[in-house]
Amino acid sequence: MRNGMRAIGVMAMVMGLTACSSLSKSNAAEEPTRPAIVLVAFGTSEPEARKVFDHIDAVARQRYPHHDIRWAFTSKFIRDKLRKQGIELHSLDEVVADLKKDGCRQAVFQSLHVAPGQEYSEIHNIDTTGLKVAVGKALLADEQDIRAAIDAIRKDIDPAAANVVACHGNDRYPEFNQQLVAFAGNIEAAHSNVFVCSVEGQPGTGKLADAKQLAQKTGRAHFIPLMIVAGDHIMNDVMGDEEDAWVKQVGATESSCARPLGSNDAILEIYFKHLDAAMAALTE
Repeated sequence: MRNGMRAIGVMAMVMGLTACSSLSKSNAAEEPTRPAIVLVAFGTSEPEARKVFDHIDAVARQRYPHHDIRWAFTSKFIRDKLRKQGIELHSLDEVVADLKKDGCRQAVFQSLHVAPGQEYSEIHNIDTTGLKVAVGKALLADEQDIRAAIDAIRKDIDPAAANVVACHGNDRYPEFNQQLVAFAGNIEAAHSNVFVCSVEGQPGTGKLADAKQLAQKTGRAHFIPLMIVAGDHIMNDVMGDEEDAWVKQVGATESSCARPLGSNDAILEIYFKHLDAAMAALTE
């Protein structure tokens, strides 16, 4: 998977040179400059989980074949950890600097965060002087997005199991959990066998007790990541071998885990609609 992430970096660099530099030269007056697209994700250090980024990259390039597409990762901890392994990921500040160097004049930063929380808010604090920028919203931006996300993961709900939706959450800034709480209220009202929990902050892990009670009747528990990748939190906090792992706390005879959001093309469609809206805003 290391090669996969390097491939994204190499492809982005090549696309940058062709899409930005060429338009700044002789054909700039003949052909309108298309904005660069920067896909902004938190990141993960788990090799298997990083395959999801390859899928998102492929879908994005198919949908936007004439745009320069680059990646930025907001977690400094992840970037530093992978750099020690020889895997170079770039911060949004670094990507912005490269865009300017390559002659780009406008860009869309598309958040791949689930909730408009701390990491999402930091996208708006980047110094983009000299670059016209629009920001595409996070997945759960409003009530309409929440309904669309529920529809997108509905096929992952096991009707014969206690289903636990696994969110990240934020225990330092509770205001960033509002959309997750709203999501929980909506999906739990529609499905009596779905329970939403978070690793941090709200909605918390209180509903694991309800999931356990139902799992004792059905014999099955099914976990659904409300995260772009099934990284450390899903592999360890949710599906891990430690006694405090969610799968152990629920204690079903059979347990399974759905794919992460980044593998779900219906979820990606929500992100890309946000990207389209942001791109349209650049021309207003």
